Amino acid sequence: MPLRIDLPPGFAGLPVSNDDQLNRRHAWMVAENVAKTSVEEFGSYLMTLVPTMQANGIRVFGKFAVGPRKGDVATLTLGVAQWPDTAPGSRDAMVAAMAEQYRGRHKRAVVQPVRLPIGPAVVAISGGEFHLPERDVRTQIKAEYQIPMPDGRSVVILSVVAESEDAWPAVAEATAKVAWSLRSGEAAR
Repeated sequence: MPLRIDLPPGFAGLPVSNDDQLNRRHAWMVAENVAKTSVEEFGSYLMTLVPTMQANGIRVFGKFAVGPRKGDVATLTLGVAQWPDTAPGSRDAMVAAMAEQYRGRHKRAVVQPVRLPIGPAVVAISGGEFHLPERDVRTQIKAEYQIPMPDGRSVVILSVVAESEDAWPAVAEATAKVAWSLRSGEAAR
């Protein structure tokens, strides 16, 4: 199912499709805008990520400025996962089950069902720390939407993550704007 979204202002990222020529053009455009090395070198780095992103259903990946402080950025990932079979029951029932499952895995997250223009969805806001080697601890704020699609075969997962506690209201707002803009590609024509 083709999808369309409105990305946040200043978004710099890579849409991922099944068309390698189109992916290469996008990678080179991103490289022209952000590369500190040569465009060819940076574009090649981006292209090495494309097969992994495709295998994981990622359709868009990138960064944008967010929050009250200069230099705060968020990472946006939008992916589509396929159900093994047609999803059982109504989409509202699916959302209720997905919300319970999310709450079970993320005890401290604020999780609730919402209704978007495209249909019912789960929204979750969570925060925590990510521990890296050498005692490097990073704060992580995440807003996530899980949206069962009308086709009954797929779910869109929209995740926006930032490393600034102060940025959480802006992360939540930016993620909501993208989620509310989600629409079928066929309807946009």
